[in-house]
This record gives sequence, structure tokens and C-alpha cells, in this order.
Amino acid sequence: MKISVIIPTMNEPAIADVLRDVLDALQQHSVEVIVVDKSRDETALRAAELGAKVIHQTGTGYGDAYITGFKHVSEDTETVVILDGDYTYDPYDIPKLLQPISDGADLVIGTRFALMDKGAMSRRNALGNRMLTALIRSLYHVRLTDSQSGMRAIRRFALDRLKLQSPNMPFASEMIIEAQKEGLAITEVPIRYRTRVGRAKLDPFRDAFRILSITIRLVRDYNPLVIFLPIGLALMLVGLGYGTTILIDYIHTGIVTRIAAAILSVLLILTGLQITLFGLLADIILTNLRRR
Repeated sequence: MKISVIIPTMNEPAIADVLRDVLDALQQHSVEVIVVDKSRDETALRAAELGAKVIHQTGTGYGDAYITGFKHVSEDTETVVILDGDYTYDPYDIPKLLQPISDGADLVIGTRFALMDKGAMSRRNALGNRMLTALIRSLYHVRLTDSQSGMRAIRRFALDRLKLQSPNMPFASEMIIEAQKEGLAITEVPIRYRTRVGRAKLDPFRDAFRILSITIRLVRDYNPLVIFLPIGLALMLVGLGYGTTILIDYIHTGIVTRIAAAILSVLLILTGLQITLFGLLADIILTNLRRR
């Protein structure tokens, strides 16, 4: 199996250890290592000395680094593996990701929670990860426990089907959502997760907001009923609630005394109905487009 391993780097003191372990773990395979670098230190030089193909990242962001690396994968590559350059992920776990690929999976994600070293992930980050994973699992019906894991393996043909655009941390969620949308077989395997070597680049609040934003946007684009149907039904229920009280008053008095409330009730019902119909129409259009 020809494997391309892509590693984004930005001032990574452990890059030499990462590369040595990658090459040792995959010595039974034909391997190319692509380092997408945006460092100010000697990271790129160390990577090149160990035989990696070093690509200078002209853009910015975690996702941009991987999208750049995908463009330099060799034509005969069968499987692409991604992992970080900070030594948090153990390269000797890569064969664990490759086994499900051999068994028919298209995308394999390493789940970190079963074998995580103490202190490797803060409680805040762990909580945020679990919340985002639960959201993606609920909205897209994909069985995952660690949607933000940065160690993955994917078949080359499957990767070519994904429309990946996010330049930042939402890239991790976007890959899963795109894969699910394309009907790819997604699975997880337990991997080790260690305390990082070097300075962390993650901004938990900023990146969590970006991930949540792209998740909602992708729901809107690929499953509009999830957003529009609840909103439309909620507005109609509120409108019907107002209307019911007005109708009861009319039955008892024979007079509509709350004109403003009656108008509001009608507007809420009509607006809710329009939003619901818009969601249904959008869903029909998207379904037909996917069948083409």
C-alpha cells in the first residue's frame, strides 16, 4: 500500500522524533511524508534532512495546511494519513488506522479518549470536544466519540470526493460531515494521545465558535429541514396558541377585542408556514441535485 503522511508544522521542536517514528512504523509500506510548514525555526530543515517533502504554506490555518498538502500527494498514493507534528499522536498507531482501510472503511479516525495520557487534554477542551461531537453525531447520524481528533487515515479516492474548504480548525468537522454526506464508510479506532511538545496553537473559544458556525452552515446547506422545520413549527405553534385564546374570547363574547394579538397570531402562523415550506422545498431541490 502506497501511503502519504501529511504533517502540518509551525515551530515544532519534536518534528524529528515524529518523522523517525512515522518511517519506522510504516517500514513495511511505500511511504512519502509531506510536511506543510509555516515555521520560523529549523523545523523545515530537520524535516528535509529526514527525507520529508517540505511544502511552504503560503496560506494560514490548520485546514489550509492539510488542503495544501493534499495537492502534493503522489498520483499512485492509495491512502492518506494525517497527524500533527507536536508528538501528541503516536505514529506507531498508524497501522491501527490502516487495518480498517484494508477491511473496507473509507475514513478512519483515531479516538483519543480511551488511551489518553493524564493531562494531555484540558477539561475545558475535552468538554468542548464532547459537545461538538454530540452535535455532529445528532445532526448527521454518524457514530463517533472524538470528532476533533487530528489523526486520521482516508482512502485516496474518498479524499478526492470531499469538497474541503475550511482553512481553520473546523476542517476536522468538515471532513466528517462531507464524508457522511458522500456516503463514505467512517469508523474509529482507539489511539494514544500524549502531552504536546512545544507551544499550543489552539484557541479553544475562537476555534469552538468557528467549528459550531461551520457545523450550522453545513446543516443549512445539506440538511435544511433540521433548521427550518423546527423554526417554522415553533412559530406556527406560538401563533396557534395566540389564536386559540382569541377564539375562546370570541366564543364567550362574540367580539374580537384583541385586534393586535389577532394580527400577530395570523402573521406568526403564515411566517411559520412559509419557513416550513421553504425548508421542504430546499430539501427537495438538494435531494434532486444529489441524485444527478
